[in-house]
Amino acid sequence: MDSMLRLSLPTGLASLLVVLVQPACSASVDANSAGASTSGAGGQGGATAVTSATVSGAGGQGGAMAGAGGSVPSECSPFDGAVLAIDKLYLGGRTFDDKESPLAWKEFGFDLDGESTAADFSKHCKPAANGSTSAFGDGLDGRDNSFGRNVRPTLETLVPSLDTQANDAITAGQFTQIFTFAGLEAGGDMDPLNTKVYGGGAFGKAPSWKGDDCWPVLYETLKDPSDVGSAKTAFASGKLVKNVWTSNGATDFDLTLNVAGQSVPIKVYGARMSVQLAPTHQGGALGQIGGYLKTEEFVQTLRSASGAINPAACAIFDSSLADQLRRASDILDDGTQDPTKVCNAISVGLGFTLRQVGFGAVSPKASDPIDYCK
Repeated sequence: MDSMLRLSLPTGLASLLVVLVQPACSASVDANSAGASTSGAGGQGGATAVTSATVSGAGGQGGAMAGAGGSVPSECSPFDGAVLAIDKLYLGGRTFDDKESPLAWKEFGFDLDGESTAADFSKHCKPAANGSTSAFGDGLDGRDNSFGRNVRPTLETLVPSLDTQANDAITAGQFTQIFTFAGLEAGGDMDPLNTKVYGGGAFGKAPSWKGDDCWPVLYETLKDPSDVGSAKTAFASGKLVKNVWTSNGATDFDLTLNVAGQSVPIKVYGARMSVQLAPTHQGGALGQIGGYLKTEEFVQTLRSASGAINPAACAIFDSSLADQLRRASDILDDGTQDPTKVCNAISVGLGFTLRQVGFGAVSPKASDPIDYCK
């Protein structure tokens, strides 16, 4: 195992782990993960297309990509096009062919900054919090993914096997992300292909993934809760070429994970996406999400989540974990590089697969979050 990928676990952080698992609150964990093999270039500027035409091991079935879903039942909200949801999400601990690897993070994300950096960081922003350039190395084809390289291993000192626990949560129907492709049917290319992304709320049972799941939509991901078509995240200029959909642009993207029983909203800025769809357009694999997290916003989000689990964790988080996360910063908060400035954002790359679902009801508005670390 490459020791550079693992941040040390100081005594204070070990203490935080002990505090978090005390019975003050439930410490069960849910998050996100998935499986396949991808080839593609991390392009500069717009979204990067996956160029591999071979899709295997996706959708959690171990064989060819699941594509032939069942008919959407009448109780689901009608939609003219394809409605697909993430059934596996790769956080960086497993490769697309579902093998555990400390280098799996290299497969996920995009070349956000137009720099393929391995050893020469002269054009790079400066390390934050007395960090090192050892956190800056890119993945395949210049993919920027400090989240997978540095953040995920740090979080796993607190919450082991994030990828596995994430998959278990999706399999149990606790959450997902829903994609809609307007007017898409089986067939040829579409340009543009208007695509929207929604948070999927608690389904209440294990989904069948046969197209008959009326999955609820999170209230917070809609501009107008009375209009399920009013997603806050939209790619109006997306396109489909040879069954590969690319966002063909970038936008901010809200990803909600469930960590240790707490709903953790993570804002991904400048997000771009791509996915290889099945010929029937009823499933997808080799999915990519790339963007960046604003470091201080992300740190405070995790700090608050730690405090919700156990308020005693707040002080230990500040002394032991916050600066480890800040040292994962590898890009500026506008998605660029400038060697005269200190890095203040964390690049992120995630992988995913898709299966067919239907639209359910809009979930009730969540209660306002409580900051237990004030």
